[in-house]
Amino acid sequence: MMKLTAVAVAIAATAAPVAAIAAGKPATKENQTSGVGEFWFGYSFLSDDNIAPPIDDSYPDLGGALRVNIPAGGDLSFQLDLQAESAFADDTSKNYTGSVLSGAHLSWRDPTSWLFGAFAGVGNGFNAADETATSYLIGAEGQYYLTEWTLYGQLGYADADESDTGEPDAFRNAWFGRGVARYFVDGNVKLEGELSFASGENDTDADDMDVWGWGLRYERAVPSMDAGLFIAYQGNYYDSSTEARTLTEHTLKLGLSFAFGIEGQKYVDRHGATLDLPMVTRWSAYGVDMLDN
Repeated sequence: MMKLTAVAVAIAATAAPVAAIAAGKPATKENQTSGVGEFWFGYSFLSDDNIAPPIDDSYPDLGGALRVNIPAGGDLSFQLDLQAESAFADDTSKNYTGSVLSGAHLSWRDPTSWLFGAFAGVGNGFNAADETATSYLIGAEGQYYLTEWTLYGQLGYADADESDTGEPDAFRNAWFGRGVARYFVDGNVKLEGELSFASGENDTDADDMDVWGWGLRYERAVPSMDAGLFIAYQGNYYDSSTEARTLTEHTLKLGLSFAFGIEGQKYVDRHGATLDLPMVTRWSAYGVDMLDN
């Protein structure tokens, strides 16, 4: 928890200078370094089947992210990501308690029609039993731009091990797919929905585990604040069929976002830091203890 809190504080410290840059309202240009960041507070609710206690079935949480897009000439660009979250579950439980995930994207983009690229990432997921799962992911991604819509897809592979022991006692050897649809009501208002699926093994006995994820988000830029507000819902369903255990989580979020370098929900989507990563560290941390008793 201390590690995650430190990461959240570091991201928060970054916000002040970044927000100051945004307050200067820089001219929008297609080929300049730009970025987006966010902070959110939330509350999670869990339900399970055949998972032994102790489990905390509701608790507050918080998170943040920072993504920077760096043009590299022509249609080529790099994007760097850092995202973290902390779940304030009862420390006598065996709940997931948070993650930190970093990543990079290399992509080619025509802002009028498409983006194609690849991504990689590494991070840690934690639980209340002080176990840490280190996860790695790699994959390909693409976006297709319509007048008011962006369609975003990812296909990838993730592996993990338990950091304390070096054993593959985590959600590993997993393939995943993710689809995101964004609809822009206007240049500053975005509606977003997503669906993801991953299938792999969750311990040294090669027990199977599947993960379904889904989410909804409404975000509105507030020009007078040089920032934006969003409300979001995230759900995940974990199924360890070999051990006949399932768990479902629902998280409600309320957050603040900001942009620098370029502004406007739709303009950022087509020219800026429009890519992100699935929180595979979350999946791994659940696989270590909650579904593997």
